[in-house]
Amino acid sequence: MAANVTTSTLSNLMQIYYDKVFLDRAELALQYDFGAQKKVMPKNSGKTIYFNRFSPLPVATSPLSEGSSSLTGVAMSSTIVSATIAEYGNYSSVSSLFDMTSLDEGLKEHVEVMAQNAGETLDTLIAAELSANATVQLAGGKSALSAVTSTDTLTGAEIRKAVRTLKKNKAKTFDDGLFRAVIPVSAAYDLRGNSEWLNANTYVNNELYKNGQVGVLHGVRFVETNNEVTQSSTTTVYHTYVFGKNAYGMLSLEGQPESRIIIKTPGPNDTSNPLDMYSTVGWKAYFVAKVLNSDWVIAIKSGATA
Repeated sequence: MAANVTTSTLSNLMQIYYDKVFLDRAELALQYDFGAQKKVMPKNSGKTIYFNRFSPLPVATSPLSEGSSSLTGVAMSSTIVSATIAEYGNYSSVSSLFDMTSLDEGLKEHVEVMAQNAGETLDTLIAAELSANATVQLAGGKSALSAVTSTDTLTGAEIRKAVRTLKKNKAKTFDDGLFRAVIPVSAAYDLRGNSEWLNANTYVNNELYKNGQVGVLHGVRFVETNNEVTQSSTTTVYHTYVFGKNAYGMLSLEGQPESRIIIKTPGPNDTSNPLDMYSTVGWKAYFVAKVLNSDWVIAIKSGATA
């Protein structure tokens, strides 16, 4: 059992330091949140939140009759999307001997490792939600996943096709007027060698690379990830997600960040650790990711050059 003392027993400066290191590292690990709508769920309102999305009305192309009020109204329709928040977390025990002899002073490395684990966990949860609910586009015009080969790589033509689908589905662009995409490094390797990409990104702002962004093509801004979503078929198939604004969302609980560090140290009233043999370092998050409109998220499934 872990001790009953948390970071609240640490000095304010130490707690702020741990939280900053933790959140900085967790954010660096996150890439699939590149286009997520971020919401906070109110406390004491249950575990499930509902999104009500109204459907567009049919266009009214018939002229009104002059002087007549006999127009028949139309009924509004909507789609309900629900998401249920859940707890995630992990921890490690640190022996008192390790704490006294290790070069990891102040458990900084422990905090950083936990931060990376938290970021990668939440990132993978978002990716899994996108994978399960996105509209699928098979590279090379293939009609079955088993038909996709390693030569059906990600190209500029595939991006144009995804953008066309998003526009036909009336997906919204982000505030900069662009759609967004999360691309695995294996697929990015091929796209970067494509002539359409080279023509569009010969001169690119190097500042973008600091945020993991790799360029813009056909109205899509790309961010690269090594947390690749793959499927095993005739070849390894890689998922690239191209999406519009408000296509998917992330929810956290009011009063809590997406994730937080928890350090427990032995205390005088702790009976579970009578000889003060260990402390614990861990993280916990209240979180859920949800696709809000599958028509606005395109999963391009392609092969890749080995």
